[in-house]
Amino acid sequence: MIRTKYSAWVSSQNEEAINSTHKGCLKEARNGEECVQHIQCHSTMSVHSECNNGVCACASTAHLETDRCYETAVIGGRCVVDQNCFLGETGAERQAFCVRGYCTCQLQYSPRDNGTRCVRDAALGEECEDELQCAGLGLQCRGTCRCKDNWVAFQDINACVESAKALDDPCQYDVQCDALAGTAEAPSPGASLCLGGVCTCAYDARAVGTPPRCWRRKRPGQDCNRDEECVSEEDEPGYCLSGRCTCKTCSPDARDFGAASSLSPPLAATILSLAAIFAR
Repeated sequence: MIRTKYSAWVSSQNEEAINSTHKGCLKEARNGEECVQHIQCHSTMSVHSECNNGVCACASTAHLETDRCYETAVIGGRCVVDQNCFLGETGAERQAFCVRGYCTCQLQYSPRDNGTRCVRDAALGEECEDELQCAGLGLQCRGTCRCKDNWVAFQDINACVESAKALDDPCQYDVQCDALAGTAEAPSPGASLCLGGVCTCAYDARAVGTPPRCWRRKRPGQDCNRDEECVSEEDEPGYCLSGRCTCKTCSPDARDFGAASSLSPPLAATILSLAAIFAR
């Protein structure tokens, strides 16, 4: 068959395609339409389409997007256009893009399941499905992103920071020194601070024990939980008896006992008697 300019024009107007033997014209076909040869699909859907069982469709290695077939690539695979990076979402929902010739998850997303999907990174306190999803230092996944052992949450920056292990360890924030304030069983809130870039005891606290920890100073007569809290006006070590601080050399006046002036006489007498016993 001799094709003239006129016959070519007529062919284009009738949406026809030349068959593989160049002996006739076949009607172009779109996705889902009937076909005889692959070329009927190629002209409308790209070379990544095929005539399968008499119907145009994308090849097994491709997918349909905006009425055309694009070769499908997973995260990390080679690509030419964004449409190659197909994870099931299109348009505004697209989570993968072609960046410098490779499919990449969008910002704040990371690949899963051999690159077949992208998962949004999770911050401190957000739900997660694995460790990789928890974006940030010191995070672990326990249904939600939480701080690992020896890390502590700092809400001001919504992140985990490493806890100091001993006094004089370097720090940036007070919260890093919290583990040095008392013990886990008997904390002494506010007893340790980050001063000058290192963990140290607060002005109204003192270092006690081996290894040393910071304890808020409690004067005789004040409420207490541990012996380490109790100290006299002269900074002599005291004792925590029946929930009140006392010491070996305490006198009954208000200056030494602090809150002891409000104690009932029997209780004050008991504390003094116990103090006398320990002083022997």
